[in-house]
Amino acid sequence: MVETMTHEEFQNILKEPLGSYYAGRWAYISEVIKLVEDINPGNALEVGPSLHPIVKKSDIIIKPGEDKWGEPENWKGFKYYHDAIVKPWPVIDKAYDLLLGLQVWEHLDNKQSLAFREAVRVSNHIILSFPYMWECLDGRPQYRSHHMIDEDVISDWTLGIKPRKVIRIPRTGDRTSKGPRLIYYWNFS
Repeated sequence: MVETMTHEEFQNILKEPLGSYYAGRWAYISEVIKLVEDINPGNALEVGPSLHPIVKKSDIIIKPGEDKWGEPENWKGFKYYHDAIVKPWPVIDKAYDLLLGLQVWEHLDNKQSLAFREAVRVSNHIILSFPYMWECLDGRPQYRSHHMIDEDVISDWTLGIKPRKVIRIPRTGDRTSKGPRLIYYWNFS
């Protein structure tokens, strides 16, 4: 079984320089951890995990180039430096038991369905989380990609394939980035 982030480790993240970015995120991260524990994967691949992947020692896909949210330092797993919107991913078919993409799919530049095809190709289980119905009317670049994502948009991004499970996470704060989220889980094994 893979090892996941603990609540204590998450609390320590909140004390880091970018801690305010993670404030309120335990609500969905803890639900993802429960799903991971239920799946009990032998290995995992995380797409765009920023500084703190959920699964310890997972392999990760990081977009090449500068990312203000960074990448994990001294990471034990393999790092693929590859843009997730470029097909094919440098991963063999069904190489991973689990693929995670948490709060990243909305950033895939209208290539979400292409990336989802690749996710299905390389993994047996997929967990994705999405912002849900965020009103991002002020036009700030960091929020434009989050605006009013609903189940129909997610269905388009995920080829209309119904997830096995959907978890709804309520708003966790006043800021736009603390809005409601949806977690989708698929089993392709």
